[in-house]
Amino acid sequence: MYITYSTNAEYRQALRKFCDMSCNDISIEYEEIDDESKDELLYDPNSMEEKMDEIFKKTKDDPLWIELYKLAAAKFFSTDLEIGLTVLFSYHYFPGFYNCWISFSQNPDNWSKTNESYLLLLSIL
Repeated sequence: MYITYSTNAEYRQALRKFCDMSCNDISIEYEEIDDESKDELLYDPNSMEEKMDEIFKKTKDDPLWIELYKLAAAKFFSTDLEIGLTVLFSYHYFPGFYNCWISFSQNPDNWSKTNESYLLLLSIL
């Protein structure tokens, strides 16, 4: 189960689906607003926070996740593991993160230093 996208709109849609964001339309009085700006107004920060909290709670003590979080956090000159998780939700890293999460959560017996998804994400960090 892999995720791919090639546009910002596709990324946002994948992120919304992953975080179970409700995407209720809003009434916008300004006809000239572009699609991306409208899309930003539909963002649900509560769904994102809940999903990230859930994931962090389940992964914060796992040595492989800790390594991924540290490497990701280092992109922002940080060692904070939660910043690392946030970085992994970014456009560039989300597909690799998603594949690791699916592997970790659906097949924990296969979650190891030889896991293909883990190695692929590790290689781009």
